[in-house]
Amino acid sequence: MTASKKQLAGYVCAILSAVIYGCMPIMAKYVYAEGINALTLAFLRNALALPSLALLALGQQKTLACPSPRKTLLPLALPALFGGVLTPILLFGSYTFIASGIATTFHFVYPCLVLLIGIIFLRKRFSAITLCSVGICLVGIALFFDPGQTVDPLGAALALGSAVAFAVYVVLLSRFQSEQFSGFLFCFYFALWSSVILFLICICTGQLALPTTLAGWGLCLLFATSVTTGAVVLFQQGALRIGGEKASILSALEPITGVVIGIVFMKESAKPAVLIGSALVIASAVLIAVGDLKRAE
Repeated sequence: MTASKKQLAGYVCAILSAVIYGCMPIMAKYVYAEGINALTLAFLRNALALPSLALLALGQQKTLACPSPRKTLLPLALPALFGGVLTPILLFGSYTFIASGIATTFHFVYPCLVLLIGIIFLRKRFSAITLCSVGICLVGIALFFDPGQTVDPLGAALALGSAVAFAVYVVLLSRFQSEQFSGFLFCFYFALWSSVILFLICICTGQLALPTTLAGWGLCLLFATSVTTGAVVLFQQGALRIGGEKASILSALEPITGVVIGIVFMKESAKPAVLIGSALVIASAVLIAVGDLKRAE
């Protein structure tokens, strides 16, 4: 695969991931109606995706064996902790104290945090187009914020904490390199690590609340397949192809998906500020994608 085709595939993966993630709050709403709490849902979204990820890994690499466990499997525990455990716990926890729209606004400062981590700790240099895209993206996301709503300090702290955790995860993910440990095999062990850690947390805190109906299990399976087998895998593949910084910018399309779903399916009205913010986020995504693909060519 040529460099330009590899990058194009990475952009497509990141965009599709953002669209699926944008549908996640609506799917979670139906799951919560079955009496399942946020911590259990975070566990089930990884655990129930393991069979499908195992089949995909077997189809792609013909094995589930982990090459060099000490060099690959153990280092994967850290990104799983930040991306598969801490991020959903903090973000889902913030929904208890503040509206999901405000939580999303705070959470999506993470593309800026990814760049700051790269500049301060990794001594990275970014192009003017990348920095400009992040600026436009942050302005667009800020317009989703409704100043008329009250903001609980604890909810804001949890949402910002989820942004920090996800930014660390993105940086760790983009630096994780192993030709023998990639694709669906990587995603399988990522979900496995996340499942084990979350299960232990659920047991220790007494928060494990498994579904009691067939419909509840079906909704959880659909959620796991859509989010983990779909969105998480796509984001990981996008980040590995185009870098965590650019994948982070493109993931800002997630709240726009929520706005579109609300307008089309729930007959909600969008405020002018939200529409302008959506346009700016889309513009930032187009700017960085076009500029990067031209350089690749």
